Amino acid sequence: MTNIDFKALEQASRTGMVWTEGYDGQTHYGDVFKALAPAFLILAAVVGLMLAIL
Repeated sequence: MTNIDFKALEQASRTGMVWTEGYDGQTHYGDVFKALAPAFLILAAVVGLMLAIL
């Protein structure tokens, strides 16, 4: 690889790390709940199974 190739790869990796969306200052509780819902469902199922074993 040449120096030009290395510079192109470095530049591509740097531009991929840039955060393009702006922060609007609000907490989006609906999005947080949608992200955590599968984990809560799994935990509820595990608790139900553990209670059934007792």
